[in-house]
Amino acid sequence: MPSGRFAFRGFGLLFSVCCWRGSGSTPEAKSWFKGGEGGMNEVRHYVTVFGYYAKLAIQRQLEYPLFLVSWLLMIPTQYFTGIWMLKIIVDRFQPLSGWGFHDLAFLYGLGLLSHGLVVVFFIPTWGTEFAVLRGEFDRLLLRPMNVFFQFVTGYFNFIGLIDLIPGVVIFIYAANLVGFDWGIGNLLKLALVVIGGTLIRASLYTIIGAVAFWTKRSRNLIFMAVATMERTTMYPLTLYPQAIQAVLTFLLPIGFISFYPAEQFLDKSTSLELPLGLAIWTPVVGLIFFALAYAVFRFGLQKYESAGS
Repeated sequence: MPSGRFAFRGFGLLFSVCCWRGSGSTPEAKSWFKGGEGGMNEVRHYVTVFGYYAKLAIQRQLEYPLFLVSWLLMIPTQYFTGIWMLKIIVDRFQPLSGWGFHDLAFLYGLGLLSHGLVVVFFIPTWGTEFAVLRGEFDRLLLRPMNVFFQFVTGYFNFIGLIDLIPGVVIFIYAANLVGFDWGIGNLLKLALVVIGGTLIRASLYTIIGAVAFWTKRSRNLIFMAVATMERTTMYPLTLYPQAIQAVLTFLLPIGFISFYPAEQFLDKSTSLELPLGLAIWTPVVGLIFFALAYAVFRFGLQKYESAGS
């Protein structure tokens, strides 16, 4: 992974509510709750701003073609090495908690999809510490827009697509190995799982990054979270003791990113019984966790101290 160590309407409503609460002084935001044209104008405005941010970020990143080429060589190598290591482990030892290579490859690929999207859209949350130390929130607070929106969309990580593309390739390869049903129903579930997994990852990084508002430091915690996420989404959750499984399900819902949905997709005996199926619960958990992360970010922002002159 880079750095460190290396539905839809419902989410739109949630994010609009967050934007309104975060931008307080803008009358356009308040008009969302009145219904009518004001709310849609607000949404279009935020989409337009994101488009400009993304365009500028892409232009900046393309100014360094050698950096892009080096990333293009390193990241796919890392991910394809990961799946190769899974095969070596299973071939030389035994299936992991009943999961053979095909199953593990599917689990790995499913986790990489949400990781790739986080690297593209939420990479600024990894650098909250630097934003606090450099006083970057000063200018964000002066603008009549939601601060969290500005912070996250201020750097659209175009190069992060290099993380996403190998994940797509690995997932398609593994899906064919396990005989994944590419029907409309399964594709819809898959989309919900990936969106939910992305929100869970982004929420965890947002909460940990927000620690910097109090301590001025969160980088090492972010690196630890990235490494933990990498390991716990790569292997079956049933490998861990019951206490760890409970933590990774109810306290830090990492299990919903890929493990529980993979159990349902692969028709395995489920470790957790929930109504409507585990794949449906991933976006629900993602939305709840994202709302919690946003609240933590807002609370931390109140503790922000300008870097001064």
